Amino acid sequence: MTNSSPVEYSNRRHKAGKQRGFILAETLVAVAIIGTGILASMSALSTASLTTEKVKNDATASWIATSELELIKLSAFVPTPGTYTNITPPNGFTVQNTTSAFSGGDSFIQTVTVKVFNGSKELISIEMVKVDR
Repeated sequence: MTNSSPVEYSNRRHKAGKQRGFILAETLVAVAIIGTGILASMSALSTASLTTEKVKNDATASWIATSELELIKLSAFVPTPGTYTNITPPNGFTVQNTTSAFSGGDSFIQTVTVKVFNGSKELISIEMVKVDR
């Protein structure tokens, strides 16, 4: 059995105390790095979610506007100023159309403007020319 001198015992305790402090510092750095990674991931997920919602709303608005234009193409000519029958859009969306005289044309040619809204925000506005045949 080896007896340790008081100096050796003191040195071992001193090294162990330094080691514990070093481990604490490493742990804090690791927690900070992991926390930053988690924060960045959450931010990316939030941005992706908002972007997905915007793309979904834009695609729905485009579909509504296209459907409205197709219905207007098939409808009987409505004299200017006037409006055509609207499709029934999905919940949260509204659609409106207006007619105006075609610049340089006669009363048998008109510009039809279709606008699609989500709440009060206008998402899309499309114009087409309609002719009374």
